[in-house]
Amino acid sequence: MNRLLKIEITKLLSYSTFWVLTGIAGGFYVLILGAVTQINFNIAEIDPQIYWRFPVVWQSISYYSSWFNLLLALLIIILTANDFVFRTLRQHVIDGLSRQDIFVSKLALMLVFAGIAFGVNLLAGFFIGSIFSKGYQDIFKDIYFIFLYFINVMGIMSFAYFIAVAMKKTGISIVLFAGVYIFELILRGYLALLNLNFGQFLPFKVFSNLCTAPSLKKMIADPMIKQSLEQSIQLQSEQGTPLELNTLLAIAYTGLFLYLSYYLLQKRDL
Repeated sequence: MNRLLKIEITKLLSYSTFWVLTGIAGGFYVLILGAVTQINFNIAEIDPQIYWRFPVVWQSISYYSSWFNLLLALLIIILTANDFVFRTLRQHVIDGLSRQDIFVSKLALMLVFAGIAFGVNLLAGFFIGSIFSKGYQDIFKDIYFIFLYFINVMGIMSFAYFIAVAMKKTGISIVLFAGVYIFELILRGYLALLNLNFGQFLPFKVFSNLCTAPSLKKMIADPMIKQSLEQSIQLQSEQGTPLELNTLLAIAYTGLFLYLSYYLLQKRDL
C-alpha cells in the first residue's frame, strides 16, 4: 500500500495543475471564509455569528467546505484521465503492477485527499469556534458533521473517478461530470413539480444532504419568528430523507461508484 501511494504522490507532485488548483482553492477558502465570518446585522433579534460558535460551527464549516469538493473532483478527473492519455497505466502494468494495484493506489490517494480535507475542516472549525465562542462547554456537540463531511468528500471523488475511468479523456469527463450534476438538478425540479420525493435519493442530492446549511432559526431571537421558521423547517424535514438513511445511501453510492470503476479497470484496454 505504501509503495502504491508513493507512486501516486510522486506523480501528483510533478503536476503543475495540482499546485495551481491547490493555490486557488486554498486562497479562496481563506479569503471567503474570513469574509463570511465577519457578516453581522445591527438587528437585535438576529445574530448571524451564532453560526461560527460552538457547536453550530461544525455544521457551518462542513457546509462551507463542501463547496470546495468540486475542485477535488476536478483534480481526480485530471489525474485519472492523464494516466490514460499518457499511457501511464500501461507502463505501470509493464513494470509489474496489477490492475488491482492501480485501483488501490488511486483509492489510497482519494483517502489521503479526504483525510487532508477532513483535517483542514476540523482545524478551521476549532479555530473559528474558539474565536467566536465564549467557552468550550459545547465544543464536541454536533462534531459528527465533520465525519459526514468526510463521507461527502469520498462520495464526490468516487463519482469523479468513475467518470474519468469510463471516459478516459479529461475534457469529456469534466463535461460529463458537470452535465450529470445539471441533469440531476433539472430532474429533481421536475420530480418536485410532480410531488414525487424520489429526487432525494439521487446521488448528488444524497451527498449534499450530508453537509446542509445550519437552520435559519439558530440566529433568530424573536420567539414568534422562530416558531414560524420551526414549523416550516419541520414540514421540510418530514419531506426529506432521515440523516441515518441518507448517510447509508451516501456510503452505498460511494461503494457502487468505486466498484464500477474497479470493474471497468479490469475489463477495459489501458
